[in-house]
Amino acid sequence: MWLADDHLLYTEGSVADAAASDTGVVSLNIGGTGEQVAGISEETAKRLGVRIDYDRPFASFAGGQPVVAYPCYPKEVRLGDITAKGVYCYAGGKNTLGGEGFYKLAGFDHAFHKPTNITLDFTTMNAYIARGKAT
Repeated sequence: MWLADDHLLYTEGSVADAAASDTGVVSLNIGGTGEQVAGISEETAKRLGVRIDYDRPFASFAGGQPVVAYPCYPKEVRLGDITAKGVYCYAGGKNTLGGEGFYKLAGFDHAFHKPTNITLDFTTMNAYIARGKAT
């Protein structure tokens, strides 16, 4: 797990579709609202063959900047052993995922984390994720 930018946590995750898959740095947006499971840059979505629904653009904000994004539906997004398959995500331009200064594969939003428990260990800088209700 890494800390960067002004408030986000980062770890390794993956996005896969029919054309390809990629593993890399992803952000963990464990707060906030929204129904999208993950955000992927439009360029990454195209490279992986993720279907983008250009007929349904929506306006949003990322990094304090207005952006236009589009629904997309990757075959799978994954953090460790936790996967979400065929879920509603969004694809957007370069600014949709922020300007961290490094390549970010995706941002895993609050809806991805809903059926899981997350433990953040800031001593060893590890993020632990497991499926199930909080105890």
